[in-house]
Amino acid sequence: MFKKNPDGMRMEPTPERVLSLCRLIAQKSMTREDVRKSMSLNRNEDTLINQINYTLDVALDNELSILTTKDDKLILSIDPNILSSIPTFRKYVAVKAFSNQKSTFYMFTKWLISQNDRIFDMKTWEGIANTCGAEVPELKKMNENAVLGWRFWAAFLGIGYLSGTMIIPNMKLRIHDVLSSSFAEQFKYNEAIGAYDFIAWISSKLPEVDMTDTLPLALSSGLRTLHELDLIKLETWQDSNKINLFYVDGDLINDFSHITVKEAIAK
Repeated sequence: MFKKNPDGMRMEPTPERVLSLCRLIAQKSMTREDVRKSMSLNRNEDTLINQINYTLDVALDNELSILTTKDDKLILSIDPNILSSIPTFRKYVAVKAFSNQKSTFYMFTKWLISQNDRIFDMKTWEGIANTCGAEVPELKKMNENAVLGWRFWAAFLGIGYLSGTMIIPNMKLRIHDVLSSSFAEQFKYNEAIGAYDFIAWISSKLPEVDMTDTLPLALSSGLRTLHELDLIKLETWQDSNKINLFYVDGDLINDFSHITVKEAIAK
């Protein structure tokens, strides 16, 4: 799923399956055969066995590095507290997933975010895959199955929300995780900071987003959502440099010069 391109990405290793498997091994080191027996209840169905194997592969050293192998046994290689909740697991995975900029997952995510509202013209997952494959030489082998596997992790990591055969670009969850984890390392909560200072900072935390011009739809939607939830405050001050959000007809906030991140976002 997160290996260097080309990597087909698969539907079997969903975030929930990876987390469940890793929690199982966190309790007791096991061989691959032990894991298969435990999770399959001794059923030897090829589909089920493949699902377990693909899920293990994503958790191991060459992808998420949650598990490693020692003396033919699978053992946990991270702090077990990372597996204690969905948010802590998600934040760990996000760092791994978006630090490998040569992975199929990263490159496809970056391309999709850059499409803005054009994504709504691509009516099917197959259409999204074909369009990307035609436009990005490195991803020319992209197919529907790869996008179907990608969509579960994209939604889990907060790139957007799934709706039928569509992903609605909205990075509210992804931005929330970054602000709750790292914002206080450089800024203070409940104090307004300049939009350009904020973008210079968060651009390093969200490498999958191009912020060199008007902010893309996914990021703009996420910021608007957090503003509506009163977790951040977007303001435009007179005689101040502004950052443009992706224009949405009827929305009152289409730019901002200052942002205040509320302390409530860290709770």
